[in-house]
Amino acid sequence: MSALSVSQPLYQQAYETIKKSILSGQLGPGSKLVTTRLAEQYQISRTPLREALRQLQVEGLLVLKQSHLEVVTLDKNDFAELSQCRLVLEREIISYIVEGIKDEQISEVEAVIEEAEKACEEQEALRLLELNSQFHRMLYEVCSNKRLVQLLDQVRSLLLIYRANTIINQHENKEILAEHKDLLEVIKKRDYEEALASVEKHLENDMKRGESVIE
Repeated sequence: MSALSVSQPLYQQAYETIKKSILSGQLGPGSKLVTTRLAEQYQISRTPLREALRQLQVEGLLVLKQSHLEVVTLDKNDFAELSQCRLVLEREIISYIVEGIKDEQISEVEAVIEEAEKACEEQEALRLLELNSQFHRMLYEVCSNKRLVQLLDQVRSLLLIYRANTIINQHENKEILAEHKDLLEVIKKRDYEEALASVEKHLENDMKRGESVIE
């Protein structure tokens, strides 16, 4: 990890960089974070770094263990509870998406799917993970209830810790892409019932994929 730039607040850059490392699997569950080492890597003082780490604690991605911070580890029960929370939230959000999405937004999401298909073909695992997340973020942006979106973002971040462990599975990557394409097709039809069924199917499959990597 290289030094941060001055284009935005240092704590924000540190927060985004560390979060990306967690969600991409570079910092896996249980990984210990050493403040002095991180400060040297980013070439920043401990104050903005502490702010970044505090925010990641608030989001549940980092936990305090004795005298150090480490990436949270979820067991099967945690994963099941978070998956249930995600299902409840996604069921609410899909109605906003179906009712509010514009044609130009659909075109933008389609472009992301095309990029994801290319990344899948070229087996660019981390790029594919980011594009799949971008697919969901772009749909959530349609939702006018921003608190609902904020809650869902927090839940998905915790679940994505384990998603990083499945991205090397090319069969599952193709499955996810197909599910995303199916979901967008029914959203284009503005069919709430079909969209809801598609979301529920996608999340049920996501739960199975996640459970396969949790001991």
